[in-house]
Amino acid sequence: MVLADETLLPITLNSLPKNINAINITMGYPLKDVPTTNLLFAIFQLFVSQDKLQKSIVNEFYYKDVIRFLKHQSIYKLIPEIDAFSAEVAKQNQTFINQTHINKLLENSNTEFKEVMIAIFNSYDSIDEFLDRILNLINFLKEDVTELEKEYLFRFYTTFTQLKTLQNEFKYFPDLKTLALFFRQLISSESLSFQGEPLRGLQLMGMLETRVLDFENIILVSTNEGVLPASSQQNSFIPFDVKIEFGLPTYREKDAIFSYHFFRLMQRTKNVFIIYNTEHDVFGSGEKSRFVTQLEMMRTDVVQKMISPKVVTQKVELKVVEKNESVIEKLKELAKKGISPSALTNYLYNPISFYKQKILKLKEFEDVEETVAYNTLGTVVHETLDELYTPFVNKFLLSEDIDVMKTKSKDLVIKHFKEFFKNGDISTGRNRLIFEVANRFVNNFLSQEKELLKNKNNQLKIIATEENLATEIAIDGIDFPIKIHGQVDRVDELNGVLRIIDYKTGMVSSANLKVLDFEKLREKEQHKAIQVLLYAYLYTKSKKYNFKQPLEAGIYSFKNLNSGFLSVNFSSNYRKPDLEITEERLEEFIAEIKTYIKEIYTLNVDFIEPADLKY
Repeated sequence: MVLADETLLPITLNSLPKNINAINITMGYPLKDVPTTNLLFAIFQLFVSQDKLQKSIVNEFYYKDVIRFLKHQSIYKLIPEIDAFSAEVAKQNQTFINQTHINKLLENSNTEFKEVMIAIFNSYDSIDEFLDRILNLINFLKEDVTELEKEYLFRFYTTFTQLKTLQNEFKYFPDLKTLALFFRQLISSESLSFQGEPLRGLQLMGMLETRVLDFENIILVSTNEGVLPASSQQNSFIPFDVKIEFGLPTYREKDAIFSYHFFRLMQRTKNVFIIYNTEHDVFGSGEKSRFVTQLEMMRTDVVQKMISPKVVTQKVELKVVEKNESVIEKLKELAKKGISPSALTNYLYNPISFYKQKILKLKEFEDVEETVAYNTLGTVVHETLDELYTPFVNKFLLSEDIDVMKTKSKDLVIKHFKEFFKNGDISTGRNRLIFEVANRFVNNFLSQEKELLKNKNNQLKIIATEENLATEIAIDGIDFPIKIHGQVDRVDELNGVLRIIDYKTGMVSSANLKVLDFEKLREKEQHKAIQVLLYAYLYTKSKKYNFKQPLEAGIYSFKNLNSGFLSVNFSSNYRKPDLEITEERLEEFIAEIKTYIKEIYTLNVDFIEPADLKY
């Protein structure tokens, strides 16, 4: 088997059929594909990133580099606590890891390993000392590995010993970055030699190794133009014309050599299989080699076959989770604990997602938050506004009160970022921009409130902020009550109208809050309206509200603040909005909600994934 493209060797070795029991490889295995190479690159990356992120003085390392190094197969098996460590890093939101964390991780490891590992993370004084660290690590790892891995490690040991000799004698490497680049270049051209039996089994070789050898059966792989012969790109500073003038070899001579090898190889064979790729992709142009075309013209006994994998079109089945008694038991627990408006809209959007969150109790994977996540930004804005408005509960707001709030707002935004964006840095980069956005959101909102209060006729009384509300509802066919609970961001009274307000940092428009037909609430566009109407229902039930006072519910969208307070609108005529929430409307609304909840609690209605899910 002849590989015209020698980079295919690792893939070929992994793809050999089981019945091949003897193999002789006459080409080297590229060192860059050896697992140990990634381990050594990971060590270099620790310090390259440290230098780039200016953490050398404090000797802190970027968390991704540390985890990549510790989770490499050679190290992972030696530190059982690594998974708990990476979970803790995510929990504490540590973008940078220092020596103390590493020491704590290694406290139960054996002494020799501990010393070798701690040395890796020490601040480095000189290149010589750094090379010693790597040599000590290789020396330690060689004790408990397979024969093949020992071979890899020995090759790296000799490479690094050579580098150390060069460094001692000539001081080639002024810094680690240069050493890393040199190592990368060295590895890309090096290969591991195999030992084998040339007289039996499958012979696996490159094009140049076939010289003066004759075979009966040959499989020639990747005979594409650009591979055989190689492309005419010249890695030389001497121009083509100058080479011609002085009789130097050019790509033409190289092509002629390969042409000779190609045709000579087939002289004494009985069966030749020439394989090339017809796909135009990243692996090549999809054009067969000119040698193959030449061969087809010279011979009449060439048989052509197109081979392609059989593509079977599969009908995508929607995910279905059938309900059983244990699911119903979990749902009963949920009924006791309480269903929130967001859980209900999650069910309407995707029942499978609801099942995962509320029945299986699957949480999202916790990861280190380098850039402030959107939900963190939302939480910070909510908490800041809650803290600003809490002192004014049961009071009428004045324009001067807003001025006082404005002086405090920035400090509160900083305070809540520290709380919800643990160990994160908001002083530079994207996080600084997101911090400014949070600040601007709060400021713009306060400015709008001030604008409202400038008109002396407007009277705004804060009734509650971030209030937890709950109520129980009875549904026909379900023999236990269902608790619904939620946290209302703010309840206030503007000129005698009670308003239930939900803050949203995302984009919401008045179209999202237009409710013309309660039976259409299932549609995704109506989910925001469901949430605020449920908050209104919760408020009226838990406060035993009498509907003599007008009631409205709606959203302040921070991305759409110019539109002001967006109320739930029951009118199709945009000139005459109908914003009042009456007792009859709420009853009609809750009757529709009861049908959704009944659906959740009905045993023979499965959780089915919607067909039109975008994500």
